[in-house]
Amino acid sequence: MDILINQLREEYLIILILVSLIPTIYFITFSSKENDERGKEITNKAYHLTYLFFLTTILILFLYHSFYNITFQGFRSGIIALVLISNCFLGSTIFLLNKKY
Repeated sequence: MDILINQLREEYLIILILVSLIPTIYFITFSSKENDERGKEITNKAYHLTYLFFLTTILILFLYHSFYNITFQGFRSGIIALVLISNCFLGSTIFLLNKKY
């Protein structure tokens, strides 16, 4: 069991890439189908919320880096993880806003 947990810790970026593919595919299909005013409004709101989420998490990462001196590779992995999580957040936000409106 410990071996599996250690392997997941080492390969978490690959897992995040695979998980972020589903919202990305949804976002691509949504943006290609919805070209009307409603679709543009949903896309604009989703980008706005994702931008705020990304900036907040970047700020948290910088604060974490200033208090706990993390290595460059850890910081780089954090940035990559934030980009992938923000991508998931964008697709999920579009999905939820599409259901709401």
